[in-house]
Amino acid sequence: MTRFLGHIRAQWTSSNQHFKVNRSTLQTAIVNLNHVPTKASWDLAVTQALRMIKGSQTELVKVVLARCSRYITDTCIDPLELLACLKVEGQNAYQFCIQPSDAPAFVGNSQLFHRKYLNISSEALAGTRARGKTRADDFQIGQELLLSIKEDTEFTIVRDSIKKKLEMICDEVVVNPSKALRKLPRVQHLSAQLAARLRNEDDEFDILNALHPSPAVCGLPTEEARQFIRDYEIFDRGMYAGPVGWFGGAESEFAVGIRSALLGKGYSTLVYAGAGIVEGTNPSFEWDELDLKASQVVSVQRHDCYY
Repeated sequence: MTRFLGHIRAQWTSSNQHFKVNRSTLQTAIVNLNHVPTKASWDLAVTQALRMIKGSQTELVKVVLARCSRYITDTCIDPLELLACLKVEGQNAYQFCIQPSDAPAFVGNSQLFHRKYLNISSEALAGTRARGKTRADDFQIGQELLLSIKEDTEFTIVRDSIKKKLEMICDEVVVNPSKALRKLPRVQHLSAQLAARLRNEDDEFDILNALHPSPAVCGLPTEEARQFIRDYEIFDRGMYAGPVGWFGGAESEFAVGIRSALLGKGYSTLVYAGAGIVEGTNPSFEWDELDLKASQVVSVQRHDCYY
């Protein structure tokens, strides 16, 4: 499902609308790349997070730390062309693009919730692995993800938190399946589908307040995780991890700005990705996971993409 927000192009783009993609634009070369934080600073922050999670002085169970990567390319990237490629890259996922007048475009691939009348659907997503090169390899990687104790801990925190928050404003909260693999072209995740029914139409505006920020973008408990991010994350998240969407009478829909990119008018693209830190986390493994998540945005800029 693809949606587009903007002031100049002030319309939503439906999921069945076709984008013509310029072949030359997307075959870009990366001229320069730098990360904030650096790998050394990342390791220090993750180590500190693990120390606090294992300690007895705080109740911190999970914190999401993020990285901002600046890619300098030899051509400019058009936001709508990138959006079109993300739709191919993440079929059956939710893509968004928001571009205020004379400002950078914010493009991403995620979902927070969808409401139709009183019915709400959401998805818990955590844990990331690459897809395998063969069917057997892909199956083995998926099984390792399903059986990982660390990934199950992270995923369970996200799923149970969303369920608990929905139960505050909804009846009939159903989780089905409770845990499954969500396979995308480049990555696979642990996933659970949640469905619920609002108790009252007047509760519509409480949905966003209840669901955001989730442990998938902040941590648990929320305030402890938020404070840790303030203290140890060394860049301004800006639009990253913020909600993007709309309220509209009979229907509302919101994404959350993760697995995202900020595209200016020049040759610079900021790509954002985050990783959940829980007990058992390995700093280097999580750094590699950031590369894997960023590849969903970066790789599509360097390949042809038609549909």
